[in-house]
Amino acid sequence: MAEVEVIFAEAQPSDASALLALLNHIGYESDFMTLDEAGILMTLEQMTDFIRQRQESINQVCLLAKVADEVIGVLNVTSDFHERIKHIGDIFIGIRKDYWNQGIGQILMEEAIIWAEKSGVIRRLELTVQKRNQRAVHVYEKFGFVIEGVRPRGAKARDGQFLDVYMMGKMIN
Repeated sequence: MAEVEVIFAEAQPSDASALLALLNHIGYESDFMTLDEAGILMTLEQMTDFIRQRQESINQVCLLAKVADEVIGVLNVTSDFHERIKHIGDIFIGIRKDYWNQGIGQILMEEAIIWAEKSGVIRRLELTVQKRNQRAVHVYEKFGFVIEGVRPRGAKARDGQFLDVYMMGKMIN
C-alpha cells in the first residue's frame, strides 16, 4: 500500500456520511465485530445527531482516523448520563481491513485514553473483545486493560459457532 497521510480528529457532523460508510463496510470484512452485514442501521440524520451528542457530552467522544475524506477508523466512547455510572466509558473500535496492522487503532486508543484522563469524569474504560481475537487482546493489554471476565457465548461467528468474549477494563486515575 502506498504511503498516505492519516488524520486523527474528533468526529464532526460533516463526517456523518463517511462514518456511516465505514460502519456499514466493516461488518462485511470481519466477524470479529459486533456489526454484521446489516451494518449500523442508522440514517444520515441519526448519525449526524449521534455525532452532535458526542460533541456536546462531557463523558462521550467519537474519534476518527481519516484519509482525505474517507473515514478509515473510529473509536467511540459511550457513557451513561446517570450519576452513579456516568464515570464508565464503553469503547467501540473499528478499522477498515486495508489499514489493519498499521498502528491506527493504537493511535485512536492513545487519544481516547488521553481524552478520558482530561475529561474529569471518566474513571473507567471498558470494552469487550472476542477471546479468539488475540491480536486485539494483546493491544488492549499493552494499554493497561485487564481481562475481568469471560462471557460464554458472548458472540456468534458467521458459521453459527458461539464464541467466548472477554470483558476488559482499565482504570483512569
